[in-house]
Amino acid sequence: MNEANLLQILERGEDSGHQFKCDFTNADSLAAELIAFANHTGGQLFIGVADNGQISGLTRADVARLNQLLSNAASQNVRPPLHPASSNVKTAQGLVMVVDVGEGINKPYVDTHGCIWVKSGADKRHVTAREEMQRLFQQSGLLQADQVPVRNAAIDDIDERALGRYVEHRYKQSSEQAKLALPVLMENIELAHHGIPNLVGLLLFGKNP
Repeated sequence: MNEANLLQILERGEDSGHQFKCDFTNADSLAAELIAFANHTGGQLFIGVADNGQISGLTRADVARLNQLLSNAASQNVRPPLHPASSNVKTAQGLVMVVDVGEGINKPYVDTHGCIWVKSGADKRHVTAREEMQRLFQQSGLLQADQVPVRNAAIDDIDERALGRYVEHRYKQSSEQAKLALPVLMENIELAHHGIPNLVGLLLFGKNP
């Protein structure tokens, strides 16, 4: 990126993919910005730029300090760690550090306090809703929709004979032969979690699917 490209971006202002900051002195605050981008679709963080897009500029000493802070924040203050790339653009007002953060493949990313940050327009926010957390897990492939436990469902809602026929056909032995109680059996074949049937368990073997 050259100065002309930088000025074009700054003229458009902040949005979900571009964030302006004059400086960072705290690894936690920098980590929160990285996490928000990684949990979104990625983006660019411009350091040495005021919120209004005016270049405040950095010195070479500032850039050295910020690169060390960036390395520490990305590796120690983000879980799992991130690997952002940085570059420096020379302007008449000083250097601007551009940090490129790619979309994460291990969402959701969290800080050292266990907080999940996501983009909210040009800003970021802390995720607290369980449904939104589930969507982040689904995006990373860690949680599939059919594996979500169904509220108010119970093992008694399962047709044990139908499940038994399936187990005998699939595994060539009955649940009695396996000496497994129904809740344990269902969890072993990923049809329940903590004694609560999930969506696929109820659709396949529910008494009233």
